[in-house]
Amino acid sequence: MKVISSPRIQAWTFVEMLVAISLSAIFLGAATLVLGSINANSKRLVRVVNANIGNSANINFYGTNTGTVRVHTAPNYGKAATAQLFRDRMLEDAEASSAVFCLPRVLRNTVRPEFLRYEPGEVGSTSRKVRLDTPEAFRQFLATIDPISAGIHDTAIRNVPPANRPNTTIYLLGPETDPGFIRVNAVYEIDLVPVTNVPGTYVSVRRYKNGSLTHYYDIFFESGAGDPFYPVFVSFEREGRQAVVEGTAIDRFKVAQGSPFSLVWLPDPAINPYDVPAFTVTDPATSPRQAYQKMTGKTSFMVAISMFPNL
Repeated sequence: MKVISSPRIQAWTFVEMLVAISLSAIFLGAATLVLGSINANSKRLVRVVNANIGNSANINFYGTNTGTVRVHTAPNYGKAATAQLFRDRMLEDAEASSAVFCLPRVLRNTVRPEFLRYEPGEVGSTSRKVRLDTPEAFRQFLATIDPISAGIHDTAIRNVPPANRPNTTIYLLGPETDPGFIRVNAVYEIDLVPVTNVPGTYVSVRRYKNGSLTHYYDIFFESGAGDPFYPVFVSFEREGRQAVVEGTAIDRFKVAQGSPFSLVWLPDPAINPYDVPAFTVTDPATSPRQAYQKMTGKTSFMVAISMFPNL
């Protein structure tokens, strides 16, 4: 008679169970310490303040009728990720545009059109065609078709905005596909609002399309001993313009071998520029870097945008 043995059933010994429990306790203990460290650091780094920027600013920026905004203080790395996406969107808009002009201002901007009237573009028009080849030429053109803009963008601009005009509007224009009009692909705005109820600066960076807010991020820079966040942009001209001598302050920016371009510094939520030690300028006045060297270490979001991307 053949005997069929049943399969042997194996189980953990007491020693094996004791070792497994000990290892699990070690792993769980280490994970608890790591989680506790993350929570402690997040509570230390993340801070929210109620910044009173005024009703008029809130309505202009976001269409919200309230004087106070609840905003994170820098550094905030979640906001930095949002700023990265915003930067990418700006570069996409720039690539699809035919001209990009940066204009400084101190007042809040209300000029966010879908189209700009351009009579010389009409068939059979005898109007003189305006040469929009510099930010200043565009500023003057904008003032003729929308007089309100003359009071907002009220300072001539060639290369570096004046220190008393800390805010910026960036107009991204589309090609002339409609006779008599220039399409505005998007309007970007950067505003630095001094706040008194909480010492510091509220920063708002926004994108508008057809006058409507589509994207934005904000951050609060607490007061410190560092330099102001200035300049937000610097415009460079074609080196061919060196044929006309206008003095070192302007001629040093005539270095673009191809299309003129602008450097734009977007506020970085991961860095409070007022906590960065004051920077001592070392470049001579003949160097264009002398005008913006103090931006060193204040943001990770510096972008170069061609003034005429599609040319």
